[in-house]
Amino acid sequence: MSIRSQIRPAAVDIIRRLNQNHYEAYIVGGAVRDLLLGRTPKDFDIATEATPEQVRAVFGRGRCHIIGRRFKLAHVFYGRDTYYEVSTFRRQPNADERSDRDDDDGVLIWNDNEYGTIEEDAQRRDFTVNALYLDVIGNRGIIDFTGGLKDIDQRIVRTIGQAETRFTEDPVRMLRGLKLVGMHQMTLAPETEAAIRRLSGRIRQASVARLFDELLKIFQTDCAAAILQTCRQYGLLSALWPGLASIWNKSPGRIALAMLRARDRAVQKGDYSTSRALALATPCLPYVMNMLRSHESDTFPLWDSALNKQCGHAIRSFYDGFVLPHVLTARIRAMILMVPPLAEGVQIDYLTQQPDYKYGRELLRLLVEACRWDPALVQNLPEPGQSSSGGAGRLPRKRRRRPRRPRRTETESATEATAPDDLL
Repeated sequence: MSIRSQIRPAAVDIIRRLNQNHYEAYIVGGAVRDLLLGRTPKDFDIATEATPEQVRAVFGRGRCHIIGRRFKLAHVFYGRDTYYEVSTFRRQPNADERSDRDDDDGVLIWNDNEYGTIEEDAQRRDFTVNALYLDVIGNRGIIDFTGGLKDIDQRIVRTIGQAETRFTEDPVRMLRGLKLVGMHQMTLAPETEAAIRRLSGRIRQASVARLFDELLKIFQTDCAAAILQTCRQYGLLSALWPGLASIWNKSPGRIALAMLRARDRAVQKGDYSTSRALALATPCLPYVMNMLRSHESDTFPLWDSALNKQCGHAIRSFYDGFVLPHVLTARIRAMILMVPPLAEGVQIDYLTQQPDYKYGRELLRLLVEACRWDPALVQNLPEPGQSSSGGAGRLPRKRRRRPRRPRRTETESATEATAPDDLL
């Protein structure tokens, strides 16, 4: 099957309409890279010589919205909620154009709306494997100005231009390069690797809001564990996510990584929850349980205000350096506090009535899979929307008993993560 045939018809139609109005337009970047690597692209971005205003003139104000201030883009809508991102060919701004800095979102490139040719556009992209253009209407095929095809064939991540300059311009590029390594089993070019190791601390020059957005993008992949392992391998994790780096070689860290692997496997199968709160709660659970192990109650009642406060503090500590909205913190806390009573088999009627019960149950399932506990711990729980008895809605009786430790099977590997005795 040719890669052209795998392009969504709507994206082809946008390019055809732009061509009909005498504008060059191509599929660009990650979609071309992913198709060449045999993966299904999540998005099909389009690059064109048309300015955002000209794109809007082609498709009309009802279908085309211009967004951005530092970096203007056109969103062309197909249907109510589906849109395609259309960017204009850009060139590198010169020294005079960079002199009037307006720090709007933490990046070190400002006022990046200097339009140019397709050749100039390729030179200002981050990595060679992301600078490929696919002509889906004409006969040019894949257009490569930077050696990206060769690097894809050799699975090498290489910056366009001097690595140190590109990472100084925008430190988030270091994280994006390591995402490519983790997702596609690629290798950093020597000069790219050296620059990341030397400049890793500069990742914090990006705004905390932007870094949180990048963290969420990692969790949207089915390779979160591999990406975070890669970040640690090349020295970026301690600056990017100190909370996870601090427990990496400890029992909670090993369990967190195993839970992320279990989540990645579920995402790979498709039809997995897109809940941001569940994604953020997954690596956070072992850390928080370890912090709360001295709590006087074994049942972790959700209505205990002191416990809620302590749990919220632990979550914020784990995600220190990111901007975690209060509503997300509250939901993560609710999910995590469900895990101990669900594992003990207590408070079940009450918990099944909670809005986030299905996510608390899934969080326990990930823990059970990561630690190779008895799957019956989860299988015996009511499915979401069900109740184990007629006592739903009432506050459960508090019970003080230790949970049964699940038996390990004889076939378990000694290298698998196991929960410490004080995790639950």
